Amino acid sequence: MKKIFTYFAMNFLSLAFILMASFSANAQIGCPNETVLGTEDFGQGTAFGSDPNVTTLIYSATGPLTNDGAYRIADSTNQKPEWQVSGDHTGNLHGRMLVANGVAETFYDRTITLPQGFVPGDYSISLYIMNIDTMGVCGAAPLLPVLSFTVEYLTQSNTWVPFVGSPYTAAAIPQTAKPTWVNVGSIFTMPAGGSFIPKTIRARISDGTAAGCGNDFAIDDMKLAFCASGGPMPVSFINFTAEQKGSGISLAWSTAQEINNSYFEVQRSADGNTNWEHIAQVAGAGNSQVTKNYNAFDNSPLSGINYYRIKQVDYDGNYKFSNVVSVKTDFNKTGVSVLENPFFNTLSVSFNSATSQMVSARLIDIAGRQIAVEKWSVSAGNSMKTFSNVSGLQQGLYILSITNNNGEILYTGKVIKQ
Repeated sequence: MKKIFTYFAMNFLSLAFILMASFSANAQIGCPNETVLGTEDFGQGTAFGSDPNVTTLIYSATGPLTNDGAYRIADSTNQKPEWQVSGDHTGNLHGRMLVANGVAETFYDRTITLPQGFVPGDYSISLYIMNIDTMGVCGAAPLLPVLSFTVEYLTQSNTWVPFVGSPYTAAAIPQTAKPTWVNVGSIFTMPAGGSFIPKTIRARISDGTAAGCGNDFAIDDMKLAFCASGGPMPVSFINFTAEQKGSGISLAWSTAQEINNSYFEVQRSADGNTNWEHIAQVAGAGNSQVTKNYNAFDNSPLSGINYYRIKQVDYDGNYKFSNVVSVKTDFNKTGVSVLENPFFNTLSVSFNSATSQMVSARLIDIAGRQIAVEKWSVSAGNSMKTFSNVSGLQQGLYILSITNNNGEILYTGKVIKQ
């Protein structure tokens, strides 16, 4: 947070004018009409470095970060062979970030002094964090980084008093298939203190996960802001993916936290810039401080590249957009996807076929017995077929197998009857 603390001698408004020009415009944790007091992006360069605000992690200048509790300031997350390969969140050439093999401790501690003092009200502190382990590292139950934020002010009697809302603990940061930066943080309130105006505050960041396999992370782009009008934090997206499934596109996203969140609107575009059209609407969680997972399905994607974004809408009508993701459809082969899994009274299957053809669909139980079989005439293009005799099946796991007249397996997978 070097920039935060070296500029505090200036007044709020002039400081904000200087810093806003370099501040990312992406949707971030914060508050309406905030005044950004400063940021820390750890600078640029290819050389490894340390940071004086890192109090307990041990700086490692050479080799992989194999030891628990080791860290360095670097321009790549790939400080161990099994870690993600990514640049920093800021996106500058050779932009640097803090990369750590974490342990359970308060690892970042900074005292901030403002000569004219800090006025009572709301302040937001946030940063971007990436779980830098690739998918599958440490098996099915890896340790996950969990950050906590503590903000305090110094009283006349030289005692530290926490802001309202402190400490705040963010949701665990999951492993992801691709490098994914997650914005975490919170809003803290400095209460009114009568005639006394605090001139010193302290911000501390802790890792709540014990040393061990999986507690590995990078952080970048810290931000401190004064919330002139208070207000809730927006929704914090963890990831957003789009993937072709049979004849359609499966969309999935997660949130680390939600405040005042009414619903999500899935939108699609042919060029990623204009003519966004409504695809689906999914209810939000309202208020949540744990990871929430969502999904939607585009039954009729465009031919070629499809671009998607999420419009998140608050109860009061305010909204913001996620990042844009894209997926290229490939319908040269017959695409098959199950539309309901688990299924209840019906089991529907979606097809995208280049030609008209006959297919055989079979349901097999876990003992290998054929439970149901149907032959379907699948037309060229998009179509949907439904099993007509599965409502009476016992609850449990089945295998769905679909083949064409040539014996080619078009689909095989597990389905669950509930």
